[in-house]
Amino acid sequence: MKHLIGIVLFAAILSGLSSCYSTSIKKPDELIKKDKFVKMMVDIYLVQGINIDQKIDSIHKKLTQTDLYFSVLKKYDVPDTVFIRSLIYYTSFPKDYEKMHLQMMDILKESELQFKPKGNLEEGNQ
Repeated sequence: MKHLIGIVLFAAILSGLSSCYSTSIKKPDELIKKDKFVKMMVDIYLVQGINIDQKIDSIHKKLTQTDLYFSVLKKYDVPDTVFIRSLIYYTSFPKDYEKMHLQMMDILKESELQFKPKGNLEEGNQ
């Protein structure tokens, strides 16, 4: 169960990228809107970057990557089945998903710039 979401994400992206032409995947009844889906995926990318140090304390010892994925779903109030169906649907259109992925990367780059030091640190000491 630990890597279930990672495996599903990988399979969905792989299946989406392999279907370059028409798709037989029907639009889910409860499809997550693109802008919300992009925000969710940004949060999932951030969650994937979290390295849980199991030595910190007893609360964090029980925290798993799966718990973090589900925390993103809870934040957006989206059931896992709706997320997975939306992921499969969006990745079944590679050109559109590529545009969404570029949006995700732009958001992540903007976030990264907020935390990078501005200018050379040694310049301030002179």
